[in-house]
Amino acid sequence: MSESKAKKSDDLIRPLAHLGGDRPPAPEWFEKAINAPCEEASVTVEGAEIKYTAWGEEGRRGLLFVHGGRAHRNWWRPFAPFFAQNRRVAALDLSGMGDSDWRDKYSLDLLVSEVFSVIDAAGLASRGRPIVVGHSFGGWVTLAAVEREGERLGGAVVVDSPLGVPDPHEGYTVVKAKPANPDDKRTARVYATKEEPITRFRLLPNQPGEHLYLLDYIAREGLRPAPMPNGEGEGWTWKFDPGPKSTFEIHFERDLLRAARCPLAFIYGEKSMFAQGDGIAHLESQARGRSPFVTIPDAYHHLMMDQPMAFISTLRTLLSAWPVRFGV
Repeated sequence: MSESKAKKSDDLIRPLAHLGGDRPPAPEWFEKAINAPCEEASVTVEGAEIKYTAWGEEGRRGLLFVHGGRAHRNWWRPFAPFFAQNRRVAALDLSGMGDSDWRDKYSLDLLVSEVFSVIDAAGLASRGRPIVVGHSFGGWVTLAAVEREGERLGGAVVVDSPLGVPDPHEGYTVVKAKPANPDDKRTARVYATKEEPITRFRLLPNQPGEHLYLLDYIAREGLRPAPMPNGEGEGWTWKFDPGPKSTFEIHFERDLLRAARCPLAFIYGEKSMFAQGDGIAHLESQARGRSPFVTIPDAYHHLMMDQPMAFISTLRTLLSAWPVRFGV
């Protein structure tokens, strides 16, 4: 290993490494939340089975959580029950991630179809238009849903998604498509024990993590059994499709803040690398008078993991007063 690669490896923060795979202690609220009554279900979208979890009674206003890249619906399990007292809440696994099926080819439009299919299947639209909350990559999916069929949504909350400065007439490209390489193979490392990948778990982008019980939980829920490459027994690997994800483009046709098809709101971590630069400055300037823009102190990109109670309180407060409604 070169000196530069060794230094880069040394800089990576693996918050669970010192535990050796042991579960850290967790507070009562967390244990209660992950064991809250829920429904596990799935819906088929363009040939792929899409898994989702739902909380709360049908017939209430709907709320859908969309996870980030290479994540899964259980990132939201510690938080969703806090919104299910008066809402019908759901969280899905996008295709290629979590327990949903992998696809031969992915597209942003397909992911948007998965979002609306889960909204329909989980009964989130039975009491008016639902709200969608998307974190990071899930925020891009959420904005794409707004661009395509925002009139079906009561509102969209983007949580710490990296955004650039759009052209007001031509929109902007967040991710450029790369040509698919037929030689690329879907190979993922298989670990002999479950403890090994858990100790290696880290957040992307690289950041510290204080609430180890949350990180340990999402790491464990992100693993699945897999046969060892040598054919000797079974090991563990990550659930997400290890194939290339940059074969499709993420592009928005216009500046959504100026022409959104539903109300938008934004939540960012104060210490997030995505809360810096021209893109966020444009976002803040355009949000004034158009959209709520909230910054959570002492939080990085994965702000719900950094400040769980602050995230819950912020989102509950936002949803109690926004979007402004008239009548029932």
